Amino acid sequence: MENLAKKEIGKIRNSLKKGTVNDLLKEKPFAIAMYRFSMFVIEYYLRVKDQIGIDYDSFMIVQVTVSHKLHVLNKKKSSSSGSYENVELEFNKAIDASEEKLGFMQSYDERNKNKLTISSICLVLGLPKETTRRKISVLCKKNLLKITKNDGVTLGPAYKKIFQKFVPKTAYELSRLLKNWQRSGALDSILEFEI
Repeated sequence: MENLAKKEIGKIRNSLKKGTVNDLLKEKPFAIAMYRFSMFVIEYYLRVKDQIGIDYDSFMIVQVTVSHKLHVLNKKKSSSSGSYENVELEFNKAIDASEEKLGFMQSYDERNKNKLTISSICLVLGLPKETTRRKISVLCKKNLLKITKNDGVTLGPAYKKIFQKFVPKTAYELSRLLKNWQRSGALDSILEFEI
């Protein structure tokens, strides 16, 4: 799979160099789009450090846990229930649930089938197992995550603050990025991009 991604990236790079892609990406809008994206990533990184107070690898462990919960939620719910309000409600249910009703009110078999493990997180992020285990331990002490034998790695009670403050700010910043791309003409170029 990694070789396929490298081949695709190579094709894109060659297309950009040869000028066979959308003309707008060959000129100033590409530089503007890349600058805006770089600033978005830097601002996001700084907010992780300042607002949450954890390193970026630890944040990515939390994000894998969030992604896992969203995957489970998306499998179980209709598309109309995926609003911000409903996702927040489901996350709060999972966070507040007692050991007997942990997760999205699943039976033991469903939880066990859907549980997130340290090994799974290692595979997704490419981090060493001991590093991941150590970082998860710190995240558990900060109540951002919980880990149990039966339920694996889940969100902890402190994640509520992240969801309530960090997620809306990220949505706002992403909206600003896309609007900047739209104004510069880069968004249309990126959406039309073909190899």
